[in-house]
Amino acid sequence: MTLSEETKQKCREMLLEMHRDLVNEVKANRQSNSSRDYLGDLCDFAASVMEAEYVYMIGARLRQRLYMIKEALNAIENGDYGICAECGEPINEKRLLLMPFTLLCVRCQSEIERQVNIRGQLAA
Repeated sequence: MTLSEETKQKCREMLLEMHRDLVNEVKANRQSNSSRDYLGDLCDFAASVMEAEYVYMIGARLRQRLYMIKEALNAIENGDYGICAECGEPINEKRLLLMPFTLLCVRCQSEIERQVNIRGQLAA
């Protein structure tokens, strides 16, 4: 089952809006991180370091989401949008409308998450 052009267009618009919002958030994140002043005592410095690490972690998540959005937009342009990157099966239209940046079907996403959980339990 292929996606309708209407659904693809709606997803494309959602992705472009998400992209704009995330780019603005990354810029704000970067400005917040660069305007830090490390003057103060050791506790102030430790708090600044912890905050910088937190900002970096958020930035990494934002960059990952931006990557997924760009991949989805490329897939729309290439005609591959809505096809699972893992198994090649169509991704459910409702899933794409909820998460237009998804690259995996529910089954493959669940399997990857299950494997990550197993590895996490083995490492603990």
